Amino acid sequence: GTRWARSSEVSVTWAAPTQNVDGSPLNDLARYRIYYGQLSGTYTDELEINDPAAISHSLELVSGTYYMVMTAFDVDENESAYSNEVTKTVD
Repeated sequence: GTRWARSSEVSVTWAAPTQNVDGSPLNDLARYRIYYGQLSGTYTDELEINDPAAISHSLELVSGTYYMVMTAFDVDENESAYSNEVTKTVD
């Protein structure tokens, strides 16, 4: 028979960025994007978080190990560089 992969909620948390790349204050943060996948450095999925005040998000993921990075966008749609990669394991 068919086996369904179990999925679990994974909570991702972060600190809001406070500076632009050039060191100037970041005061027009618009949203975030989480990139994730099951190979380090290879992100096959992405998720938009349209609340600039958000500092956490829950993802529903099937069993496995996931690698994630985040970026931030300003109101002019400038995207930051990737954050440090984090690893999340879902049992």
